[in-house]
Formats: sequence, structure tokens, C-alpha cells
Amino acid sequence: MSASITVSVAGNERSVAEATTAADLFADDRAIVVARVNGELRDLAHVLADGDAVEPVRIDDPDGLQVLRHSCAHVLAQAVQQVNPDAKLGIGPPIRDGFYYDFDVTTPFTPEDLKELEKVMQRIINEGQTFVRREVSDEDALVELAGEPFKCELIGLKGGSAEDAAEGAGVEVGGAQLTIYDNVRRDGTRAWGDLCRGPHIPTTKLLGNAFKVTRSSAAYWRGDQANQQLQRVYGTAWPTKADLTAYLDRLAEAERRDHRKLGIELDLYSFPDELGSGLPVFHPKGGVLKREMEDYARRRHIEEGFLYVGTPHISKEGLFHTSGHLPYYADTMFPPMSMEGSDYYLKAMNCPMHNLIY
Repeated sequence: MSASITVSVAGNERSVAEATTAADLFADDRAIVVARVNGELRDLAHVLADGDAVEPVRIDDPDGLQVLRHSCAHVLAQAVQQVNPDAKLGIGPPIRDGFYYDFDVTTPFTPEDLKELEKVMQRIINEGQTFVRREVSDEDALVELAGEPFKCELIGLKGGSAEDAAEGAGVEVGGAQLTIYDNVRRDGTRAWGDLCRGPHIPTTKLLGNAFKVTRSSAAYWRGDQANQQLQRVYGTAWPTKADLTAYLDRLAEAERRDHRKLGIELDLYSFPDELGSGLPVFHPKGGVLKREMEDYARRRHIEEGFLYVGTPHISKEGLFHTSGHLPYYADTMFPPMSMEGSDYYLKAMNCPMHNLIY
């Protein structure tokens, strides 16, 4: 007779056999894709210990969506290296409404490339590959990933400083223990693997056809323009095809309502190159709208007891020494203008001058 252990499942104590996994506990609900064990997200394959507190995490929960999307990022990376074995892997975290993955490739991705990647991803998903967690030492990981220079660099960030050094790096090496996730086919052969903290969904099948590769752009490694420029591929993944369709419809509607597009079409404003990027000039129709909004804001402020004052847009440098701006922020302020033997600065904010009124 096998020994038993006691675990707490969503607050209720249960006696289960040794070697029971989270997947065994929640086998009747396919919507559960990951478990929270003692407060930490774990794969469903995680073997439970006596006294563990276990909570199910559904695919449509915020944490479940994060895991789903990170798993889809792995499938994207697998597809990229299947199409281009020379591609080097960067970081692939989940983000709001989707995910991205950075790659070092010789030529940027084209829209046609992204369509081809979607097809390869679908084939991988249809294979029903499982995500299998494997613990590795730093030394063994460096040997196994010798052909992945960016991953080897991340290994040196292990132990909690990863996210500070590179946005998204926490999904790779955020813990004290290095792990690699192998994508394993149904026949038991290893299809692909990636340095990753996890957790992941049990199988690629759960991604179905509710995903899409959306766009690509350039991105500097670890967000530093002094580093190598990589290619970032963005995508999205959802629990169902209907969820994906609804999201894409929202994106299309947002694009139709884009103020930058509508403003020009309605002759409200324009952005002359002579002024600089993002600096608008308001045309007569736009001027009416701008003035109405300003008048409304001014009226509501006054109704709530706000008192308006007026101050100049420039001041002698002494005031900005008193306020502390020049000693600390001179590099990010506009340069001085010399007039009548004094240096004048554009004001960085209102408070130094308003203090003179007080």
C-alpha cells in the first residue's frame, strides 16, 4: 500500500498518494493550466509534498494568461530556429495582451516571414508537444547553451538581479535555480529547448489556433542602445479563437479611431517636419476644439476652488539654484540664454516661480 500525504486544495485538506502531481488533482478540469503551490506558480507536472497548499489557476485567469502567452513565445522561438537554425535567442516574456521574443538574425523579418512563422507554429502546436522542466547547474547550462551567447550572458545575471539588468529577463533566470524547458514530442523525442524559469502550460495543444504573430521591430539587447540591435517579434495568444477574434476587432477599431489619423483627416492639426517630431500645429478647426477643452478644464478648476496665477516662462539662473534644479538637472534642462549680463533659463516647472507668490 502506497504512503499518503496531506495537502490543502483551495483551503480544504485532502489526503493523496505520494508522487501525486497538481495535474492529478485537477485532471477533471482542462481549463486549469498551472497551479499555485505555497504561493508560487508551478507546472501541473509538479510533484506535491506533504503540507503543500495548492490552488488551481485557470487559463483565463490573469496568471493563467501570462503562462499561456509565455508558452506561445517559446513556440514562436522554436519556429524561428526551425526556419532559421542560425538565429540566436534573446528574451521572450509575456506582456499585456501578448508576448514578444528577441532574435539575432542576419536580415529583419518581413510580413511574409511572419505569416510563414505562424504556419510553422501551428504545426508545432498540432504535434501536442509537452513542456518538460529540467534543472541544470550553471556550468552545465553554459556548456549546453554555448551556441546561444545572449542566454549565456543571462546566466551571469541569475539570482534576482536579472530584471534590473534587462526587462523581461526574470522569465529566464529570475530564480536561484537554473532550469531548461524541453519541448518533447509524443514519441518522447526532444524537439527543442530553451533556458526558462517557467512555468508553462502542459502541452502546446492548449494553444489551439487562438494565437497570432502581429508585427516585428528592432530592439536593442537588454534595452541599451550601446548593445547589439536585435529583431523583436510580437504576438498574442488567448484561451479561445473567439477571444482572439474579439481582441483583433478591438485593435482594428482602435486603429480606425487613432487620433493621429483622425486629426489629419478632419483637418484639425498637422506635424510639420520643420518643427520636430510630435510637435503639432492646430488648424482653425483644431483650434476650436483645443480652446473648448481648455475652457472646460479652466471652468472646472475654478468651480472646485482653484486659483489661477501667471508666471514668466524664463528666469535668471539664481532661482533654479535655489530650487535645486540646476545643481541636479542641468544636463536635462534647455541651455541658458545670456541677456544683459545674466543667464536665463526656461522654467523646468512652475513651482520655483509660484513659491515667490506664496
